[in-house]
Amino acid sequence: MKRKGIYNTELSHIVAKMGHGDMILIGDVGCPFPRHELTTCIDLAVTENIPVVNDVLRVVLEELEIEEYIVSEETKEISPNTYAQFKKTIDSFDNKGNALVEKVIPHANMKDLWLNGSLRGDEVKAFVRTGERTPYSYIILVAGVNF
Repeated sequence: MKRKGIYNTELSHIVAKMGHGDMILIGDVGCPFPRHELTTCIDLAVTENIPVVNDVLRVVLEELEIEEYIVSEETKEISPNTYAQFKKTIDSFDNKGNALVEKVIPHANMKDLWLNGSLRGDEVKAFVRTGERTPYSYIILVAGVNF
């Protein structure tokens, strides 16, 4: 049995396969899944707010080195507590690679990125749905390097 880290086999597999520049979205229960085979969809939602995005974010960051994260303007404006939780979680990890970049884009652009990005060559490798029921609770992590 695995001692720690990501127990979900699909999520563990995706994180292990991620390379520099690959993206993973962790989103709330209302986020629609991409309708193509280029992005792996993982549904972790059990019930209302189980798990929440920040819990999954924390576990993923224990295993994944990132260089950038993307949030929507609406996350910052409409769900500022969620944004603050994301920042606190991300800031609690020691980034080994380049300086960490925060990118803020409109919700419509964010949604287009996770739904259609892989079709255009953006490497949105995985979409992870949680049970989170807070509006605009989603974040995209961009994999970095640990050297």
